Amino acid sequence: MNTDLLRYLQPRPRHSWRLWTIVVLLLALVGWIGFATYKESQDTDHIFARIDKLRVAQQKSIIPAPTPQEEADAKKWAELRIERGFDWELIFSAVERATRADIELLEFQPDKSSHTITLGGEAKNQKALVTFLTALASQPGFHNVHLTHQQAVVRDRLETVSFEIKANLKS
Repeated sequence: MNTDLLRYLQPRPRHSWRLWTIVVLLLALVGWIGFATYKESQDTDHIFARIDKLRVAQQKSIIPAPTPQEEADAKKWAELRIERGFDWELIFSAVERATRADIELLEFQPDKSSHTITLGGEAKNQKALVTFLTALASQPGFHNVHLTHQQAVVRDRLETVSFEIKANLKS
């Protein structure tokens, strides 16, 4: 018999299972490395996303500078809030209760920031001025009422007393 023919007729060697085992193990190893690489890639992407989110959170947001018109509007609104918060009714009612017919108020200057008020006017005489000053000091909305200026004024034979009174407002 021919040696070629013998080679075909002989049973195959039994070591082919080793080859298949090595192939399967290599495929399993490649699959495991591929899965581990994919999982590591996902974890890295997640970490980079968190880093980006933290970086954005740490950055200060840029607030645009207000325009001159916006600053003027804000100033007007602040003045309006102060104006509305000022107790005008208490002041006017206290001045009305203290004023007599022999007192003529010519000037009314409230200072909202320091809670003071300046009243200027003319009184018929010194006694009327003292009565007005005492009545104003006894009003519940005022304290520390004092005369800051007085002067005798003569107009066409009519003699009056010009005055200026300052008072602190109770808050």
